[in-house]
Amino acid sequence: MRAIANVIAASFCLFTSLAWTQTVSPHAPSEAQDQRAPVPLQVFIPTPPSAFRGDTQWHLCYEIYLTNLSSSSWMVQHIDVKNESGAPLLTLQGKELETVLSHPALPSGGKGGPAAEIAPGEAVVAYMWIDLVEGAPIPTRLQHQFSLKKSGDEKNYELDAPMTVVSNKLLEIVSPLRGKDWVALSGPANTSVHRRSAQVFEGTPRIAQRYAIDWVRIGDNGQTYQGDRRKNRSYYSYGAEVLAVADGVVVEVKDGIPENTPPADQKDIDELERTLTMETVAGNHVNLDLGGGVYAMYAHLQPGSIRVKLGDKVTPGQVIGLLGNSGHAGEPHLHFQLMDRNSPLNSEGLPYYFPGFKLAARISGDSEGQVTEAPANLKVNRLPVPEAHHGDIPLENEVVDFEP
Repeated sequence: MRAIANVIAASFCLFTSLAWTQTVSPHAPSEAQDQRAPVPLQVFIPTPPSAFRGDTQWHLCYEIYLTNLSSSSWMVQHIDVKNESGAPLLTLQGKELETVLSHPALPSGGKGGPAAEIAPGEAVVAYMWIDLVEGAPIPTRLQHQFSLKKSGDEKNYELDAPMTVVSNKLLEIVSPLRGKDWVALSGPANTSVHRRSAQVFEGTPRIAQRYAIDWVRIGDNGQTYQGDRRKNRSYYSYGAEVLAVADGVVVEVKDGIPENTPPADQKDIDELERTLTMETVAGNHVNLDLGGGVYAMYAHLQPGSIRVKLGDKVTPGQVIGLLGNSGHAGEPHLHFQLMDRNSPLNSEGLPYYFPGFKLAARISGDSEGQVTEAPANLKVNRLPVPEAHHGDIPLENEVVDFEP
């Protein structure tokens, strides 16, 4: 499923709080240490970070919402993240801030001025991604400190946010597909379109697709198809058996949605989005209840190919349908995600791991989420020998081989 951040419009509605901070003057630091001043910026972390492993390294992925509750602009100087004992984990400043700060009220999250500037009444999102040092313990809590400047004021202001608990709950699942050369398009990465697909439901921002992957298969030609690009059957992914990833119960089945004609250009996508609803955005799909508040979604299946019904119990590796091109899709692929509710959008995406797969290659170039959108700029960088990975989730644009 292509990222659907703009499919269903919603406005940000955040909790209100007043952050008390210490004002630090560059000219009289000792004197400023005794001063306490309110800074009207709200810090909101709707979903605690979860530790997960990709490419043999542990990562943390979460969002910080900063809301300016004043009539003055504020400029973020840097963001510091530390663990529960105060050891530094990440510092963002300068150009690094530009890559993580998003302005959701502006077109495409962009901004005419500096990305670090928060306008009066504006809410910005800091998309946080922390690569943990190999061998270091996974933090149990995070501390966040923000250094800011107010428009027209030369003083530096430091804002200390409350501690944030880190989750280490990870579910082991088997792969949803079999075979070789599956590309994890828009997989976990801080700039992935899935990662940035925030939606607001019931007054709370959610990212159901935070760890979602669009699985497509490439051939020896380095493309996702061979022959006529306008036919679904020309795509290597089309018709692949989609498999249950764990023991579960079928809690949602949607069938009968016609397939799209590939490859979809922007005009096709715009037209498709005008007619999408919460019921049709995932196309023909199956949702499984895996227990413990975890749900799996398989989207964009072929019409008439689904082999399970509501209430069925499934086991790992069981065929539940065939990969297709229905719903919000530009070409045949499987959109797969785990989530904490039985909803493709009104839920939070959950991380997981596979017991094993082989990393065969990495895709480089400007794919913009789909391999076939810019074939001249793409390259399949194959490893000399596929690497065995255990306990990882494939990251964005990695090419993996699953056991047959």
